[in-house]
Amino acid sequence: MLARGEGYGERVRLIPYAGYRNAGCLILGGRVVRFGEPMDAGSGALARLRAMIAIYDSAELPGVTVRLAGYGRSAEAVSDDEGYFAFDMPLDQPLPDKTRWEQVTLSAPGRLAQAEAVPAPVLAPGTDGHWGVISDIDDTVIETGATDLVKNWRRVLVETPSERLAVPGAASLFRAIAKDHAAPARPFFYVSASPWNLYGFIAEFMEVNAIPHAPMFLKDWGIDADTLLMDGHEPHKLAAIREIMAFYPGFRFLLVGDNGERDVEIYAAIAQEFGARVAGVFIRDTLGTCRDGTKAELLQAIEAAGVPTFCGAGFEEALAIFSALDLDRPIEAAKAVAEPVAQV
Repeated sequence: MLARGEGYGERVRLIPYAGYRNAGCLILGGRVVRFGEPMDAGSGALARLRAMIAIYDSAELPGVTVRLAGYGRSAEAVSDDEGYFAFDMPLDQPLPDKTRWEQVTLSAPGRLAQAEAVPAPVLAPGTDGHWGVISDIDDTVIETGATDLVKNWRRVLVETPSERLAVPGAASLFRAIAKDHAAPARPFFYVSASPWNLYGFIAEFMEVNAIPHAPMFLKDWGIDADTLLMDGHEPHKLAAIREIMAFYPGFRFLLVGDNGERDVEIYAAIAQEFGARVAGVFIRDTLGTCRDGTKAELLQAIEAAGVPTFCGAGFEEALAIFSALDLDRPIEAAKAVAEPVAQV
């Protein structure tokens, strides 16, 4: 990270992250970094490792004013010490009938930038279905072997997006829901402990594998003592999912994850807190413990509460279960199904 004020005369680059909105508010963030030509990953493992290190060791620029323009309004934010900026802009804009991507523009007034105006996508969920998907990324969508970094170091640190493998059945399941990965029929949100530095890498992987684009809730990592190997995986994901649920109070969500880390525990807590607003819990079994152990007991408790669940080595079989779910029924009807009838 550059010290505040350092590099003021340098050309800046605005990196927008996909935003999202409801009828009354737009949420969008991004990062300001010093402009530099992208590093060629090359074909050798060492060259690729250097390129990956460069992604983490970006030259963030603090104190840069960023202007957002869209929906007939404008707002300004200032990048923080890590170069991040965030907008929480009031709107008076009803949601569309069908889910769509909209667009705003970002600029850096008074600064030399790589472009005068940078387009930034905004997800506007449609009111036709009132449901969407919240999914983990690592070992749920992308094969990472995150539970064994030593064994899978090459996959995590060296492979390019086109070389990385999708979790079996994940692309098919998500395509069945989205219909079109670039213009999904239902809103998707990705919640992960992966670092924001990998946003572009993940987005490229999604495009290569025709997996739906979506806003991401990632974490701030780095290679300095203050941010390297940050913990708090569970609090981060819980907070992000609660934020999404609160932002769309009329929506139900299908939760998709794996049992390699804490997804089962997190989804069990969300199911208990939000009840019938959890449309289903689909878990990829990376540990072979679908049917025994604490995580299996939690999944059984979720299902006993009326929330459809799936746990398997891949998501191929989940497609049939998804097709059988009546996710388009109103929340009130879902509550009636989930809640037991009182005995007289």
